[in-house]
Amino acid sequence: MIYFNNAGTTWPKPESVIRAIDRFNQLAPNEWLDVFEEGNEIVPSFFGIEDSSRFLFTQSCTHALATAFGDFAWKPGDRLIISTMEHHALSRWFYKLQNEQGVDGVIIPRTDEGPLDLEVLEDELKKGARMVAVSMASNVTGEVLPYEEIIRLSKENGAICLLDGAQTAGIIPINISDLEPDIFVFAGHKGPFGPQGIGGLYISENAPMVCPSADCEIVPGAKKPSRFPTYCDIGSAPMMTISGLTAGIKWLQEKGWHQLQMHRNTLMNQLRGGLAKIQEIEIVGGPRHDSFTGAVSIRSSAMSIRELKERLWNEFQIVGSAGYQCAPLAHEALGSGETGTFRLSVGPMNTEDEVKYVLEALSTLS
Repeated sequence: MIYFNNAGTTWPKPESVIRAIDRFNQLAPNEWLDVFEEGNEIVPSFFGIEDSSRFLFTQSCTHALATAFGDFAWKPGDRLIISTMEHHALSRWFYKLQNEQGVDGVIIPRTDEGPLDLEVLEDELKKGARMVAVSMASNVTGEVLPYEEIIRLSKENGAICLLDGAQTAGIIPINISDLEPDIFVFAGHKGPFGPQGIGGLYISENAPMVCPSADCEIVPGAKKPSRFPTYCDIGSAPMMTISGLTAGIKWLQEKGWHQLQMHRNTLMNQLRGGLAKIQEIEIVGGPRHDSFTGAVSIRSSAMSIRELKERLWNEFQIVGSAGYQCAPLAHEALGSGETGTFRLSVGPMNTEDEVKYVLEALSTLS
């Protein structure tokens, strides 16, 4: 099998991740705290989070977004700004908050060359906004959004900035202390090479939360309860998947960012360059955009997305993602709302020979 769906979940996992999960399942309960404490030191540090008390492990990135949006101190009339490239896990809250809490919503459009129009964003921010919430990269096209500029503009205009790192964590170096977003979420089973069922949430002191019962214990002498959500609010820490995520982060650190990025860039240049030469294949997204993750979406003029998926698997045992990638808003903006796309996404385990094989398969089908 040729696995090109790493934007969905990375596979295969490193042996160290598999061993960590197996080892945890054999640990006595009195040893579980050690697993948590190790993870609570290594994982936040990996993302440049200096204060681990502002970080929570969650069951997924979707769970992290739900906690962040659900416990944020919204008021009727607040303006929430998002991009067109959002995953359903984020965009559903955009609509939910409008329907249930009277929040006003603004969607920043794409440009011909990239995933977000910064001029429109700046204009909208000048009108006032409570929060800007955006994915750092599109899970459909692989385009990296100008998140540094988004953070800067948000701060200059007094808006809270939430970054969704589901598609960038473990793929692009992220230093929260340098970037200074107000809220950051990520998925552990993608770039960080953890198992499914793990994510993370960082909330800075600048983000006002209204968690109704944020204290797990009675603190003698405390004048008021903390408003920062805790594991009493979001559920027990997922110890087993924390152990796997910690091992995945260690594996990435051993490989080193330079080596990982060089390998990914080599594969993506080979893949995107080869796809552009196949006449019947259209690359979806801004062709002149200059920053991508390991994902690329295509359409074929020779067959439907469904047929493309089935033939690639049946004839070549190639796995990708066919359809809407849980991002209908993005597909509407890309003009692929009626068909969806076939997404190919590489990871550190893929090779140049595999990319060549995929390109040859697509050329044969076309």
